[in-house]
Amino acid sequence: MELASIEEAMSLAEKRWGVLFERKNYHEASGPCPFCHEAVDDGFLIFEDGGWWCRKCDRRGWLDDDKRQTLTLAEKNALAIRRMERRQEEQEKRLSALEQMHRCKDHLEYHEMLGDDEIAYWHSQGIYDSAIEKYLLGICYQCPLDFPKHRPSYTIPVINGGKLQNIRHRIIGADDGNKYRPHRAGLGATLFNADNLYTGEDTVLLLEGEKKAICLSQYGYNTVAIMGKSGFPPHWAKRFEPFKRVLVCLDPDALDQAHRLASLFNGRGYVVTLPEKPDDFFVKGGKPQEFAWFIKWAKEIKQ
Repeated sequence: MELASIEEAMSLAEKRWGVLFERKNYHEASGPCPFCHEAVDDGFLIFEDGGWWCRKCDRRGWLDDDKRQTLTLAEKNALAIRRMERRQEEQEKRLSALEQMHRCKDHLEYHEMLGDDEIAYWHSQGIYDSAIEKYLLGICYQCPLDFPKHRPSYTIPVINGGKLQNIRHRIIGADDGNKYRPHRAGLGATLFNADNLYTGEDTVLLLEGEKKAICLSQYGYNTVAIMGKSGFPPHWAKRFEPFKRVLVCLDPDALDQAHRLASLFNGRGYVVTLPEKPDDFFVKGGKPQEFAWFIKWAKEIKQ
């Protein structure tokens, strides 16, 4: 199917199934599955080329099914130009948003506002004083992108290469699966702790969520984190080439995603299977030597 943008694919999908989809990037959008009704949030994916796939029931197809049409060369060229223009617009918006973030100092104010109750919250998440200071964790009393309520949020700055890339807002009182907001619109996805890709170590622990990366870094692990189970574009795998082992450690209910992610690393990917979420493992009394045992027995994933 020939489409000019993910927005066009979203429009077709919403008309076909009456389901609202959320744009993830200019290649993908996600929403609940119109077939099994079990895959929610990012469980059902539609793609820029018109394809669709459910992570839960594994149904897949095309938005126009058997009605796929062959376009003329001129029509294909026109679509290619439209795609190029759309991506250039996206890149310009993202660069503008990033430039604003590089000048932003809000994370320092949020860190300074931490009181005893907020520090106690971070402690309850398995994150202690030295990491609170190192990562400049904070509290925001009105999250700027939590529309329309602007609820308070716990804040996690994303700083790579010495530059502020984003401030992740963990909304207080939000439902699971809808807790996080960026500091500005248009920032796009990035890796948390991306500087840890260049430490010279031979092993990296790849997690979902900044909080988990911070928690496990306290136990000596070289951690980076993605923002959501599907927040890892395949081309990012090249950034992990210096590592002999890439240990993918997602939540226990995300083993399928963990296997797909580990398969991107050319035989150097391993899946760590835990009985709890990685940060909850320690919050609930797990010991470092016990966690090391799960690391030791991580499953190697071939291409």
